[in-house]
Amino acid sequence: MHKTTNPESTKAFLKVLYEHALAPALPKYAMRAMTWPKVAGQTYILSVGKAATNMFAAIQERLPQDSEGMIVTRQGYIQPGFSPNHIRVIEASHPVPDSAGAEAAQMALTAAARLGANDLLLVLMSGGASAMLPAPVEGLALSEKQQITRDLLHCGAPISEMNIVRKHLSAIKGGRLAAAAWPASTHMIAISDIPGDDIGMIGSGPTVADESTCADALAIVERYRLTVPPSIKEKLASGLLETPKPDDVKMQRATAAICARPAAMCAAAGAAAQAMGFEVIMLGDALEGDALQLGREHAMKALALKAEGRKVALISGGEATVAVRNPAGRGGRCTAYLLSCALTLAGTSDICGIAADSDGIDGSEDNAGAFLWPGVLEAMGGGPQARRLLDDDNSYLAFQKADALLMTGPSGTNVNDLRILLVG
Repeated sequence: MHKTTNPESTKAFLKVLYEHALAPALPKYAMRAMTWPKVAGQTYILSVGKAATNMFAAIQERLPQDSEGMIVTRQGYIQPGFSPNHIRVIEASHPVPDSAGAEAAQMALTAAARLGANDLLLVLMSGGASAMLPAPVEGLALSEKQQITRDLLHCGAPISEMNIVRKHLSAIKGGRLAAAAWPASTHMIAISDIPGDDIGMIGSGPTVADESTCADALAIVERYRLTVPPSIKEKLASGLLETPKPDDVKMQRATAAICARPAAMCAAAGAAAQAMGFEVIMLGDALEGDALQLGREHAMKALALKAEGRKVALISGGEATVAVRNPAGRGGRCTAYLLSCALTLAGTSDICGIAADSDGIDGSEDNAGAFLWPGVLEAMGGGPQARRLLDDDNSYLAFQKADALLMTGPSGTNVNDLRILLVG
């Protein structure tokens, strides 16, 4: 391992691994080989998500000159000077939807409905799109949709279950945008931030036929005791909010492809670690489950490998969850995971690590993630203080106190979280 005890040197070393890992997921590389149907009529582009501007920029020169469309991205994610011709750019809220996103969703549905059989709706999709393009079903107010989103974010549900609910409470998700565009063709190019790369879950699949059902959505609502209006529950129970299925005629002209995946990020991290002399153990690119439990398990693996005298990089991807107990707390799943690791390691020498979201934002904070080294707990004020901060859902504040936050700003991509523990 990087043997220095200087935290700044350790952080710089770990950041290099993070940057190597992100490279294949950046749109300028990931979208080079991507193609889409060529049509005799109009091509309308809808780019949505945290990577929306970068995905559009990556193919802008290959689009028909008369193309029109819309980009919807998170507030603060538009690069200075970015102003493409004939393309409207909208900033919307994430992770809780807002009125700007709702207006953008209605504009997208209207534009799709105007397309004809010779036209193409080209959708560029990346993580965060579910929140940025909300279109509540009839009878559900935006304020109610916002509360349901908050409940989903805090209850510890995995992203797959969150998106099943979102699909069935939306007029645009779960294939409904493709249905609105029919008889036009639709094609989606997506960056996957979903464990297992289920393309129908990316951005809640607005142009992908949905395999889940109203019954699935209702079961999730009841399992997590989500606050959903009785009238909407009744519609779920009766199947009135069912999404378009694969055999729906309006889904027969819809195609989709993934251009970047979490597996590529993890593989790139592994190659970089191997080049630095580490044995690589890949724990999986689609790990889910409780972030604190995951942190404890990975730290225990690291301790066992250290006891064997091995020089190893433990690498994983995926999207863990945090069941929030303190709504006023500050922290994301990456800092929660890494603080759980740190507490389990308890200052053990020759183990360091990083956990960071590939989009540059861990949860709703301003950090991508954080760093771990043997002295990090001491820098937080000691183990008991760090434990109190974790129990209060304040993992961000713990790493902030230790000057151990990774600050990158928006990365331009989103292939979920990267976790690396270096041993030896």
